[in-house]
Amino acid sequence: MNNSDKIKSRRINIDSTHIQLKTDKFEVDIEEDILKSRMIIQDMIKNNPSFNGFEPVNFKSQHHIISLMINAGDISNTGPMSSVAGSISEICLDKLIKNDSKYSIIENGGDIALKVNKKVIIGVYAGKSKLTGRIGFKFKPNSNISGVCTSSGTVGHSTSFGITDATIVFAKTSSIADSLATSIGNYGTGESEYEIVENCISASDKFKDYFEGLVVIKDDIIGSTGNIPKLAKTNKKSLIHELYDTL
Repeated sequence: MNNSDKIKSRRINIDSTHIQLKTDKFEVDIEEDILKSRMIIQDMIKNNPSFNGFEPVNFKSQHHIISLMINAGDISNTGPMSSVAGSISEICLDKLIKNDSKYSIIENGGDIALKVNKKVIIGVYAGKSKLTGRIGFKFKPNSNISGVCTSSGTVGHSTSFGITDATIVFAKTSSIADSLATSIGNYGTGESEYEIVENCISASDKFKDYFEGLVVIKDDIIGSTGNIPKLAKTNKKSLIHELYDTL
């Protein structure tokens, strides 16, 4: 690896988009792609208010970011905006890969797109749950999972009709992972922590063809289905951008 390919980190803040980037292609400008994507999405909402709703939409677009979001909404039976963060992360990852990145992690509000050629632990952030910062997922080099996205009914400002601390979806793309995390997380209601987790796991069955694995956390109760990366113990602070470790 030459000096230009050393893995470096930086924070990118553009309006309400806050990205933590860790990459071996630090010189590649993804800020322009983020800004362009945001402008396209804002124009779409202005001209088509239903794009900002809770239901899938039925129209096509010449813009890749819009196509990603519409497709994800169709799969998860949610509105396109359910995948906005994951879709922007996916756009950024695609550009880095086109510039020969072998190691890139893009975290956008808890929604992650990644391609790595080293073992990496992605830590869990689940708000006040005791599991926050204590467990993570160990990713092997060149995993077929490039999307790791989280929905929460107790953390952050995004809309969720459930009350899980974390509904984490592993999928081949972050746009689909984001949208499915939102959709499955909406089922996270119930009288007990066990019921909340079980309702999400049960509801996920209808989407099983579109994700690799699912983890649901409520307080100190955790449930999973599908193929998830190996769990690892961590001892990290409870900030998303401090939960990445290269092994």
